[in-house]
Amino acid sequence: AKKDAAAYLSAADYFKRAGVRVVNMSWGGSLKDVEDALEANGAGGTAEERKKLARQIFDIGRDGLLAALKSAPNILFVAAAGNSDNNVKFDEFIPSSFQLPNMITVGAVDQAGEETSFSSFGPMVNVHANGFEVSSYIPGGQLLKFSGTSMAAPQVTNLAAKLFALDPALTPETAKNLILAGCVKNGRVNLVNETKSVALLQKQIATK
Repeated sequence: AKKDAAAYLSAADYFKRAGVRVVNMSWGGSLKDVEDALEANGAGGTAEERKKLARQIFDIGRDGLLAALKSAPNILFVAAAGNSDNNVKFDEFIPSSFQLPNMITVGAVDQAGEETSFSSFGPMVNVHANGFEVSSYIPGGQLLKFSGTSMAAPQVTNLAAKLFALDPALTPETAKNLILAGCVKNGRVNLVNETKSVALLQKQIATK
């Protein structure tokens, strides 16, 4: 866990040195994942001892990741919400349970714009994009259809990259606001709309 925490900070330092503007984070983990791993390997002692150890391990990684994201305020981090049909805040799923000005969390919808049955949710999930049977390249170049918030997050990363390309002066927070402002709201779904977000930015540029 300590090595992971150090690796997060090292990666953030690399991003900063390389001038990275947006990072896709199609991954995550939770306190339950750590506890389950300990149990599966017969580690951690009794159930109560295992629960306490899992908390210690999880907190080290969580705190390291949070510190890494905060250390790079000029980079927009795009996180997949998760595929457990749960509340990311309640289940302490990281990084999607974080709430930072330079981070946006993405849930998944199907082609009809309806929230998928697997997409995690909660107040930290900012936007949604297509994450159902998305054509995805695998090693070797073959295309397969995959479903998950890890298919949805890259689409928001792509939109953010286009906004930064159109106006390099954008901050992560202003890019995030443009993405949010372009969304179409339907219940708890906040569906990204690339055309609207780009149009909003072009309007801003024209008035400068």
